[in-house]
Amino acid sequence: MSAPRFKVDPLSETFVRLIDIMFGLTLTQGFVIYRDVIVRPELSIKGLNLILVYTTIIFSWIYYHKSILHYPYNKSSWSRLRLFFDLLILVLYAYLVFVGQDLPSILIGLVVIFVIYSIDGIVRICEWHDGKVSKWWLSLSFAIIFLAEWYATIITHISLWILSFTALISVISYRIIRSKLGYPSLLVVGVDVDGVLGEQVPPVLERLKFKKGLHLTKEAVTEWDLPINETSITKEIEEALLDPNFVKEMPLVQGAQHAMKRLYKKYHIVIVTSRPRETEKETKDWLKRHFKFHEFVNTREFGKNIRGLHVLIDDNLENIKICASSGCYGLLFSQPWNQTIQDEELKSLIRAEKVIRCNGWDDVLKALPKIERTSEQLSWSFNY
Repeated sequence: MSAPRFKVDPLSETFVRLIDIMFGLTLTQGFVIYRDVIVRPELSIKGLNLILVYTTIIFSWIYYHKSILHYPYNKSSWSRLRLFFDLLILVLYAYLVFVGQDLPSILIGLVVIFVIYSIDGIVRICEWHDGKVSKWWLSLSFAIIFLAEWYATIITHISLWILSFTALISVISYRIIRSKLGYPSLLVVGVDVDGVLGEQVPPVLERLKFKKGLHLTKEAVTEWDLPINETSITKEIEEALLDPNFVKEMPLVQGAQHAMKRLYKKYHIVIVTSRPRETEKETKDWLKRHFKFHEFVNTREFGKNIRGLHVLIDDNLENIKICASSGCYGLLFSQPWNQTIQDEELKSLIRAEKVIRCNGWDDVLKALPKIERTSEQLSWSFNY
């Protein structure tokens, strides 16, 4: 099974260390090349150019760590492409150091670097399936500014002092603006399908009525594995979910569509379901037809205790207990089969407000901002 895209790659910290080493080597080679300038500083255009280069590299190192804290490398091919561009940027920083006293060369290097910043940001959006993780347009805007400054060195008689100082102000301005725009910590919200987004029980009861003449209401299903003559509600649901037409025609839970639109805009939404693989295509098609979300993960083989989720919205008591016990929050979506709670551990999690009962989607919309505020107070970013 391919790893969920929001799940960090175990090698992510190794990649970061590699980047750090290359940053260190790049800065060190400059100390060697410009030893005389550093040891005997003087007011000169070459010195100002060197300040421009080192300001660019040091700021980049600082803000790279801010970015990677919130959006670590994962196991997707997009993540590997992002790592490639990060390394390419470091090679270009080495170029800046080598041409550190020639302003036109520095400016054209900054144009290329900021274009790659922009591409790197677009790759990150593809990696996370979420437009909130990058401000690629800002980098592209400053690439145009540096291009104009480079052009000014070619066709105008503006003092190189002024152009170098203007470029330095541009680099600092970019970092100030980027810092104010921030690196949002995405609250990763896992959303179950059956009983949360789709009403699976009423259609199953209709099938039972047609096949076996049994007359049951949803309210009568007060336990998840409710025995029904020689079968059970669980077995009947599993059988129904193997029917592509049943999956395609499943009705929506009231309020789910409207609520998911709102959640999609603010959070990173991951569909987590243990539905059969045989009808996974129909499940995805049904989801795409009715909802907006960022990720889809089938947890049938390994369960819903997924590292990387901050919140799980589910109607299954066991799923909620396992997730809340491992560090994330559980929003228990009320259904007739989860009203009675006998598990002492789950009761304890409810008292600690690690599990919150939600009587419909309106309650979910109220609970998530509270969890988000709590998470910010605890300064968490990802549960890795």
